[in-house]
Amino acid sequence: MVIIVGAGLAGLACAIRLQEAGVDWLLLESDDHPGGRVATEITPEGYRLDRGFQVLLDSYPTASSLLNLKALQPRYFQSGALMVGEEGWERILNPLHHPDWLLSAPLIRSFSFREKISLGLLASLQCLRSDDSLLGQESGISALQEISRFSLEGDVLEKFLRPFFAGVFLDNDLGTDASILRYDLKKFALGRALLPANGMGEIPRQLASRLASSRQRYGARVQALLRKDRAGDCVFGVELASGEKIEGDCVILATEERTSCLLLGLKEQRAWSQVSTFYFTGNDPLYEGGLLVLPEGKNALVRHFTDLTNTAPEYAPKGKRLLSATVLNPPVGDLSGLVQSEITRYLPDFREWKFLREVRITRALPSQIPGFHRFQPERRPTPNLWLAGDQVAHASIDSALASGLRTADEVISCR
Repeated sequence: MVIIVGAGLAGLACAIRLQEAGVDWLLLESDDHPGGRVATEITPEGYRLDRGFQVLLDSYPTASSLLNLKALQPRYFQSGALMVGEEGWERILNPLHHPDWLLSAPLIRSFSFREKISLGLLASLQCLRSDDSLLGQESGISALQEISRFSLEGDVLEKFLRPFFAGVFLDNDLGTDASILRYDLKKFALGRALLPANGMGEIPRQLASRLASSRQRYGARVQALLRKDRAGDCVFGVELASGEKIEGDCVILATEERTSCLLLGLKEQRAWSQVSTFYFTGNDPLYEGGLLVLPEGKNALVRHFTDLTNTAPEYAPKGKRLLSATVLNPPVGDLSGLVQSEITRYLPDFREWKFLREVRITRALPSQIPGFHRFQPERRPTPNLWLAGDQVAHASIDSALASGLRTADEVISCR
């Protein structure tokens, strides 16, 4: 039997592949539901609060093949953004999805004609490359250095590139390895961002529904690995917090990196980003279109915000609206007033909205600065023990799913 520890996206994908191959498996999860960091809370009033602002891209190859996107009832964002600053508002759209916008593009005041050409060139070059070539190895330079190589350090950086990709990487300094910038540029250029109508938590729920319920155990926290010798060259099972011991032929740790390191007796090597999502509700629309709003400048408290009900009306009760605002590495304390004040500078009617909830995630994404691969744990520390998920891959929904499938394939090939 194969024991999978962790029912996040990687663990669920791994279990699906093993089940399809007819391999005996058991999935153990400490929480009471699947999904890990991909989850949605439904409040008593009927608001759907995702665990942080997250989207799914329909250009993700593994997600598109593994998920039934139609069954998720996708609600699509417009491909672009609203840039806002002291000089007002401007809309930028992806010409691959909004070709009519090309007629308006020359009129964009936020950045120069040269910057528009350089930005188009940077994105186009990535679209011509395969996913494997983009992510096959680290670039050795940061996303900011890559942006500088294309002479995009001016207005286009502070009005669009920094606020947009800082929100993607949870890294306001854009120190993330440039290979990830290139990959994400391609996926955002070619695909559309979506929300499942009932929240991002529908993604793991759909995956879990494909699996035999008798093989999924929730509320089962693994506290130790069972080893056959002191050297730990062979793991033959796990011990739960309850004291129960479960034996298996091999073990897959599809857990958070910190949990894997604790079970392996290792010291975690990487820092993690912290993020808070602030949810507000109101009665009337603030702006038109399913777009992300990007406040200008490196020092903005709110990295981006969006009226989620412009994209997915199901996220709020009938007659109500739901806005999410993202703050990177927030200091301790109640920031809701500061968040509301900053958004009100751009949208005066926002002062009438009510604060609902702050969702603070202390370990949202691991550091992916140049050289991050050498700080990740080993994917296969012993012959019958594997690690899966963003602890051994780059951090994204698609990479987590792909890592689970790849690990399952390796296990199957060894049997």
